[in-house]
Amino acid sequence: MKILIIDDDPTIRLLLKRTLTRQGYHITVASNGEEGLKSAKEISPAMVICDWMMPKMNGLGVCSKLKAIPELSTTFFILLTSIDSVEDRVKGLDAGADDFLCKPIEMYELEARIRAGLRLHQLSRDLEQQKQLLEAELAEAAEYVSFILPEPLTEPPITIDVRFIPSRQLGGDGFDYYWLDSENLGVYLLDVSGHGLGAALPSISTINLLRSRSLTQRY
Repeated sequence: MKILIIDDDPTIRLLLKRTLTRQGYHITVASNGEEGLKSAKEISPAMVICDWMMPKMNGLGVCSKLKAIPELSTTFFILLTSIDSVEDRVKGLDAGADDFLCKPIEMYELEARIRAGLRLHQLSRDLEQQKQLLEAELAEAAEYVSFILPEPLTEPPITIDVRFIPSRQLGGDGFDYYWLDSENLGVYLLDVSGHGLGAALPSISTINLLRSRSLTQRY
């Protein structure tokens, strides 16, 4: 796991780097907020441990800018601070901080918070991957549904047009039409949205069956 340490105090940087390196973490250090934000973009750390009070850019600024970057939004962010007021912790949370650690640093507490934070980071990454997979599958389903929509009808005196708006859940609705004879137009609509996969898949099969015109018996 990659951990980025941002602190303007060289003693703190050295202490944390040596301690966490012995724990098996891959450590990168930065001496100010601007340098830290640049390093974060380059290495995509799983966790950032950042001092609150720093020149150029403080910890709140680093946190808010880092969390605004989509590929770094799940990075677990710990603020190091000597400030222990509720008001300041609220400011930190509003900036996107995930945890706080008061100075002077208790190393056993830090190590425990790191382990907990990395577990949450991994869970967030897993959820994000599942979300991306689901969105990709929904996009494929939407492409298929749009493919089986009927062509617009422009034969006077009847005009039929279609518009496909994909939903955020599996639907399965569909419709089609065809001429029964020279004077009668048949239209059917299958409304199964909201009934889950058990209704959506038979709906698609039914549409394909009707479209194949393989039903010869009249009902």
